[in-house]
Amino acid sequence: MAGTRSSPEVTTASLPALDVQYENKFKDYELSDITHIVVHLSVVTLRNIMKSNTDISNKYDNEAYLDIVGKMLSVALFGNETQLEWLGTERVGRRKFIAFTNIKNKEKLVQNQSLRYGKLKVVEVMFIRTNPRETQKIFWRPARKIVFRRVLIKVHNSVERAWVRVVTTRAGVISQELA
Repeated sequence: MAGTRSSPEVTTASLPALDVQYENKFKDYELSDITHIVVHLSVVTLRNIMKSNTDISNKYDNEAYLDIVGKMLSVALFGNETQLEWLGTERVGRRKFIAFTNIKNKEKLVQNQSLRYGKLKVVEVMFIRTNPRETQKIFWRPARKIVFRRVLIKVHNSVERAWVRVVTTRAGVISQELA
């Protein structure tokens, strides 16, 4: 049986509300510990999101859906619009898998430097088909191994790029001081 959590009352007027559902065995899962979220989107789901609110459909085109989906999930799961940051997108068949990073836990990961299975808490989010007049529903669960591995690879690559930028910046500063 699935439990539900409703979105916090701070929902922004321009974003559609989401009804959050999960399996009862995950009711004690601490959402604040989540480091990454992977959302499954089909073309139909994306179209429904864009049509769900006229403010959004007038403001954004189909390519800017990442910002909308990230804000919707951030409000529904964490209570504010700015807690999720886009990590990457992969297309498999007719579905898109979009990964987001919880920025509150991102700093801990970068400081830790060792990306092991125990450090990442990844969840998958699926949009549930609903009647167009109903509140949109999402269902979350801990990520499957294949999804977890793909996120681990993306995180590892992004941390390596961050270290390269830091080393390059420091090397530039040192060479300027020597000149």
